[in-house]
Amino acid sequence: MERKTPLVVGLTGGIASGKSTVSAALARLGAFVIDADRIGHQVIAPDGEAYGPAVAAFGPDILAADRSIDRRKLGAKVFADASLLQRLNAISHPAMARRMEGEVAAAKALPASARPPLIVVDAAILLEAGWDRFCDQVWAVEAPPGVALERLMARNGLSEDQARRRLAAQMTNRERAARAQRLITNSGSLAELEVRIAALWDEVVGGGTSRP
Repeated sequence: MERKTPLVVGLTGGIASGKSTVSAALARLGAFVIDADRIGHQVIAPDGEAYGPAVAAFGPDILAADRSIDRRKLGAKVFADASLLQRLNAISHPAMARRMEGEVAAAKALPASARPPLIVVDAAILLEAGWDRFCDQVWAVEAPPGVALERLMARNGLSEDQARRRLAAQMTNRERAARAQRLITNSGSLAELEVRIAALWDEVVGGGTSRP
């Protein structure tokens, strides 16, 4: 029997929440994952839609020797000035949305035998960018603030003050949870998280899909 149209899930979560771990686990279970970070790299690549406008907006000093955009140089500019970050988002986000919507449509159009049971749009700024508009559901991954703080300090080698500032600059767990249909709490071990993901998969997709 032909599968129904895949459910499109927007997966979001704060820094050090474990969102990427959840995304990878869903991919192993059979989800088709669209990674917003990958798309973001593509649109500002030399052949990407946002390359020319970004260079025009921020100047040739953001370029590396090979004429590609040096993301560190660009980041140093835009993260020091909120208005410049908004300008970059206005350039890159529409192009990213078009590519992501195209990938969603392509996955839905696959033959029944190859069609994924779940399409996941993995994006930290899913809600801020409005990309939830082409998703059927939003799933939010959250870690308690203290746990996220410790993970971020250990992972990125940041001081407590630096880590707190990064966490404070983003949407809160409560704000994400208020707009999500599913909440995945990641406060324990990796094994515990994987059990939660497997249970959610069975609930949403059904138990027919084999696991590795």
